[in-house]
Amino acid sequence: MAEVGKHNTKSDCWVVVDGQVLDVTSFLSEHPGGELAILTFAGKDATEEFNMIHPPDVIGKYAPDSVIGMVGSGAPAPAASGGLAEPLLAKSGHQGKDWSKSEKNRELRMKGEGKIGGWIGAILYMVLGFLKEVLFTIVPQKNVVFNGDRVGLTRSAMFLFVFIIIHAVGNLHVFLGPDDFNGYGYFYVRLYWTGFGMKANIVEEYILLAALLHVVVALKRTWDISMNYSVASGKLNLAFSGVTLLTFMMIHLYQFRFGDTHPYVLCPPPYLLNLKTLLALRLNLFWVDDPGCKEVAVRDIYRMEFEVFQSLGWVLFYLAAVIIFSTHMCLGWQKVVPAPALEIPKKYHGRAIHMGYIFTIFIALVYASFPFYCHIFSMSGGSLSGEPATP
Repeated sequence: MAEVGKHNTKSDCWVVVDGQVLDVTSFLSEHPGGELAILTFAGKDATEEFNMIHPPDVIGKYAPDSVIGMVGSGAPAPAASGGLAEPLLAKSGHQGKDWSKSEKNRELRMKGEGKIGGWIGAILYMVLGFLKEVLFTIVPQKNVVFNGDRVGLTRSAMFLFVFIIIHAVGNLHVFLGPDDFNGYGYFYVRLYWTGFGMKANIVEEYILLAALLHVVVALKRTWDISMNYSVASGKLNLAFSGVTLLTFMMIHLYQFRFGDTHPYVLCPPPYLLNLKTLLALRLNLFWVDDPGCKEVAVRDIYRMEFEVFQSLGWVLFYLAAVIIFSTHMCLGWQKVVPAPALEIPKKYHGRAIHMGYIFTIFIALVYASFPFYCHIFSMSGGSLSGEPATP
């Protein structure tokens, strides 16, 4: 307890619950009851107060990584020994490697600055942590269990943000004309064979699963943690913006993914992408204009987008959705950066959070450009089909 008592500040906060020592420094800003509720017991035993207002499994569910040891042991929290938990070399009678020094150095980096200093280090740690979490959504580490843990929420959010970036890049084809934009849409239709018999490709299905995971875990955590707080506390801001975005996405899918369109004739590339266009310094990746090419009638989503955004009301609706998305993303990002899973050193947190804000604003401006462009400018014609003027 004498050692615990040394860690009694906002920048270095330990508490004791049922004999377990918890480092809750990175959790202070996320605590639904506010920072002061924890700081009151910084460096002290909070068992009695904690057990009065929390269920017994709350640490294991929401903060398992915060347990750093046991009171009186002067050692890390006990781990299982023998069997599969024992190091392989130790089983055979040989001494295994001692990783304690490496782990100690890692802990020091996480509490301070990494091996690479400044903005470059902050960018590298942020990108590596982001990519690692996205990879773990594709290569699972364990069986899926819905226990309200924040990991499922953050990983699904990161994967969805990658999709949002890719979707924004794809939608830039609207500036190139109907062949490019409709060809881009037909590219995903040609991948329907990967969708296990459904009228969707495997990418769309995986994104749907990620979105469902994000919504389910977010609602569960909101119900378990934040429902007792008032709207004025700000604890429900992520929930309100998330529900609003979910409503917008359903409207957006109804309009553009499942809405009726006119047929549009183009020549898709024989092998999904027209890579030879790169040699000619052109960007028509999703259509060709070779003599005798095979013509196909596809959905005219180019015309649909112009028709929808002829209405100023829909333009303003989509701009409002972009603003809400940006708010939701920024609120979520400032919670994700301090998470132990990302392994971003503490001194980089501020820089990583601000870089996330800047990138979110950039993506938001890209999305905002689409309704403005379609509202102000007229449609252009294609190589095989002409686009009549919108009403």
